[in-house]
Amino acid sequence: MSDGLDLELQDFVAATESFSTPGVTDLDDIRHSYNQMCLHFQSSHPDNLKILEGAIEGPDGDIPIRVYRPKNRIGLHPTLIYFHGGGWVLGDLDSHDSITADLAEQANVQVIAVDYRLAPEHPYPAAVDDCWAVYQAVTEAPKIFDIDINRLVIGGDSAGGTLAAVITMIARDIHLLGFNAPWIKGQLLIYPALSSEVLPSRVQQADAPLFSTPDLNLFIDYYLGHPATEQNKQDFKIFPAQADDFSNLPPAYISSAELDPLSDDGPDFVDKLKSTGSTARSVIEPGLMHGWLRARHVSSRAEQAFARIVQALKDLAA
Repeated sequence: MSDGLDLELQDFVAATESFSTPGVTDLDDIRHSYNQMCLHFQSSHPDNLKILEGAIEGPDGDIPIRVYRPKNRIGLHPTLIYFHGGGWVLGDLDSHDSITADLAEQANVQVIAVDYRLAPEHPYPAAVDDCWAVYQAVTEAPKIFDIDINRLVIGGDSAGGTLAAVITMIARDIHLLGFNAPWIKGQLLIYPALSSEVLPSRVQQADAPLFSTPDLNLFIDYYLGHPATEQNKQDFKIFPAQADDFSNLPPAYISSAELDPLSDDGPDFVDKLKSTGSTARSVIEPGLMHGWLRARHVSSRAEQAFARIVQALKDLAA
């Protein structure tokens, strides 16, 4: 157990690890264990939210979405489109249900959660295509979704944060080409994987609690459908920190965890955004690990970090 973990987080890590069985490699079993773990940490929906289920037509069938809408707002809503984490392999609308509900309630914004296709059954670029299809659908008809199109934020955690950064860059490129793409107000990225480089944290936190550098490499290979090549590593739609252009991107808030192989991805990306004049802030949360969002109700550190994310969402959507 890392010396950086306080007692509350040690208990959280132990509870999380209790749902996995060493040596199990069957993906169906891994997904079942992951979903059971997520369910264990779920909290009930706040009373002041209206929850709507729906689907958006995608490139290969319908893409399920779940809308969390504050009941106290009238008219169009500031909105966060949220892509869940899970290494592009795990997760769905239910795995992150209480996280997205809490974001909606505490920031008083509408959240649209997206159930994009997973690898390895649907390798890259399926997830990107699905997330882009949802972005296009909601921005082409914002009134159908009660969206204030001038207050739209894109976000996600882990692999979902990667996807959010990618969609933001694609939208920027299309907007600058003169097509009718709305300007994204901000991007909210929570412990995202952004760089293909071997940043220091990939070595220093290689064996971090709950998520290791070997885990990261395995998930990337699942996502691509094969071991990553040098060409893959330079594709910004896979690793957005490898983009050639970081200019004209919306303000970003990136929350990283100290005990995480991805700890340096946030600061590295923020430096690149700032170098072109974009507004960006990186926060490395001390003593927290990848996946800490589920500890927000059992750890004071995680609770405080979540409060900072909520405030950042309020600021981005203002």
